[in-house]
Amino acid sequence: MRITRLKFRMLALVLLVVLLGSPGNSAVNWQRQQSRGSRQGELWRRQPPKPGAPRPFALPNVREAKLENGLTVLFIEDHRSPIVNILVGIPMTIAPSSNISELTNETAIAEATAELITEGAGTRTSEQVAKEVETLGGRLSSSANNDYAEVAVSVVAENAEPMMDLLGDVLLRPSFPEKEVTLHKSNRAQALVVQRQDPAFLAGEQFDRVVFGSHPYAISVPTPASIEELNREKLVQYYRSRFGPDGSVAIVVGDFDAARMEPKAREVLGVWKKLQKQPATSQSIAFPQRAGRRIYLVDRPGSEQADFRIGGLAVKRSHPDYFPLVVANAVLGAGTGSRLFLNIREAKGYAYDVYSSIGALRQAGTFFGGAETRTEVTTRAIKEMLAEFDRLGTIRVGPQELQSAKNYLNGLFSLSLSTQGGVAERIMQTYMLDLGRDYLEKYRSRVEAVTAERVQEVVRNYVRSDRPAIVVVGDAAKLAKDLRTIGPVEVFDIEGRPRNNPAVIEREVNKSRQRSDGSGTARKSQPPL
Repeated sequence: MRITRLKFRMLALVLLVVLLGSPGNSAVNWQRQQSRGSRQGELWRRQPPKPGAPRPFALPNVREAKLENGLTVLFIEDHRSPIVNILVGIPMTIAPSSNISELTNETAIAEATAELITEGAGTRTSEQVAKEVETLGGRLSSSANNDYAEVAVSVVAENAEPMMDLLGDVLLRPSFPEKEVTLHKSNRAQALVVQRQDPAFLAGEQFDRVVFGSHPYAISVPTPASIEELNREKLVQYYRSRFGPDGSVAIVVGDFDAARMEPKAREVLGVWKKLQKQPATSQSIAFPQRAGRRIYLVDRPGSEQADFRIGGLAVKRSHPDYFPLVVANAVLGAGTGSRLFLNIREAKGYAYDVYSSIGALRQAGTFFGGAETRTEVTTRAIKEMLAEFDRLGTIRVGPQELQSAKNYLNGLFSLSLSTQGGVAERIMQTYMLDLGRDYLEKYRSRVEAVTAERVQEVVRNYVRSDRPAIVVVGDAAKLAKDLRTIGPVEVFDIEGRPRNNPAVIEREVNKSRQRSDGSGTARKSQPPL
């Protein structure tokens, strides 16, 4: 009986194994099924969703009023949030001059006038203006760029009309108190010292000098001397000769009733008096031309990194080539999917930050690539960037890469219009930079209309590898020799003054070698930079 039971149990166990399979095979089969299911489930991650067709963009209803004094006022109602934004743009034209000192002085006056216009108005002191703005629940600021000055206001909707009164005082009756002028001079001089410690700033400053020559766009910041020469009389005189309603634009965006806000704007801004004498319009000027590559090396002794820019003169914002160039820029160096990023940062590891950019202004513009690199790989990074310039001009962009660039640009465009302030700023640019009233409505369609052929064409015209200006900021003693394999090198100090005196440069090179050698004895000298 025991044998029979044992046989029965053995038979049952065999049947169970046959029916269920062995434990090892079952686990393997289960893992295979899971792996196959996981792979099938992950396939969708490899295919990004296709973007939808671009939606047509339409500005909110714009109500335009042209005042008798020449001021244009635009009213755009937006009731999504209880805020009102007011932006006033005032054209500022500085005539070209071969006298760089004269250009720098006028730039310093223009900058100071724009910034101090809010620091005292009518009978209010700077502190009283600031306190009233705070009481109204708002913000008030002013600034100047290369083409125009701006005064910007943001306030809770219920206080929009009192804020309009304050804005009128700021625009029409600025007082430029002596105390504020003195404070501005002190602060600006200190800010300039800080700026000159930033390699990226030095690269941009020198690049503008080289590309724009004697045009006002060449002046990035005032000098210590031009700051010191500022006084209240100069600011008042500049304000009276340049800050007028003629050609200026005021944009009111937000939660208000245009039928009520327009009479208020006319009451406050309609009494702004025209300028007695119109400023001279900027004359056309021949910008500097280069026959070949040239390197402008800004010496920053002891620097472990180098910042560089490569590029040259391009187009003004209203030029027909602007949109093809914008698309070319998106392909080349805008964003983490761009060619410069994938090559110089990801593949080569030469730089953490690498990019390309367009600086398109009212009268002219620039196109450049830039990066921050370790000193020892700077020359290699520059050569790689020049090679990418060549590749973009010789091989047409593929359909997928082209469309990705367009999607990127149209996405950024939408984001730039997502706030009241963004809408006001974009509309202001259409007026101040002569872009045409339909610029924003047609932006997406103009981007989508760019072809690979047009990208190649504008790259060949404006993104040249054979004659760019190459600005490098770093330790000249470590960089100059390798940079000469690219082109002739000119050396400057951080103030932009040439340092081509062989004796001076030789002395600095020897000092650097002594520091790196640690012996206190200069090594055998090399040819001067």
